[in-house]
Amino acid sequence: MTNYIKGLTFTLFLVLLSILPVHNASAHLKPTEYERTWGQNFANDVRNDFLNYFDNNRLLFFGDGLIAAGILANTGFDRAFGDHWQRDFRSEALDRFFRAPQWIGCLSFYYAPIFLGTMGIGHLREHTVMGNVMYHWGYRSLRAFILGGLQQVSLTHMLGSGRPCLNQDSKWQPFKYSNAVSGHAFYGAIPLLTAAMMTDPPIPKTMLYIASTLPGLSRINYNKHYLSQFILGWGIAFLSAQTVYETDSKRNPAFQTSLHPRSDGLMLSTKLNF
Repeated sequence: MTNYIKGLTFTLFLVLLSILPVHNASAHLKPTEYERTWGQNFANDVRNDFLNYFDNNRLLFFGDGLIAAGILANTGFDRAFGDHWQRDFRSEALDRFFRAPQWIGCLSFYYAPIFLGTMGIGHLREHTVMGNVMYHWGYRSLRAFILGGLQQVSLTHMLGSGRPCLNQDSKWQPFKYSNAVSGHAFYGAIPLLTAAMMTDPPIPKTMLYIASTLPGLSRINYNKHYLSQFILGWGIAFLSAQTVYETDSKRNPAFQTSLHPRSDGLMLSTKLNF
């Protein structure tokens, strides 16, 4: 349980890092541009997420990723890459570095109540910037969790790839093993990718994108997953978080006017979507 608490603490630290340097209030109030819909339109939002997920561009991206992972898994490149990492890269220092990212991935299904709890806290503090950010981070993360989780669970069994630490082949052998899509790579990336897509400043945004890959890379480092399994897990998380973000973006009205609090008073801003 201590590891789970550490993982949650580290995750929330990275998320909060993306919104702490608030110098331009209007840039960081972006989540308030989306009307809260929990309890009224949740099912409709999830439905739209699935519809938007299967557009041509996303299907092409998913297909390319699946082909790339398939080549790695079925040609021996997975094994060669893993052996090279273990022999030439892995060290005690790297093991220590990857402990916290692995804890983030270990939370897996704990994330559902975490997202719901964050939404509840955000709802109680909805009149504040932090409250709005917390609510929308939890709401979007929960939907991405549902959207991508169904794929992660089904594909990891259907493709039938094994674990390197058990000397199991990465070759796709339907339903033989259940490790073809890294759960750590998927579940650990969802909260960080969602935070990255809600962040405007380029430096924290880039940091969050990079951090989203670490839970999956930790499993390669500890010899628990192959490279192809990491690619599939992170790729599904990225497409799911991106789809949820675009679903909410499409719900924006064409013309918006909003009043933002600032340290030196109030600021009236307008936005026109093309």
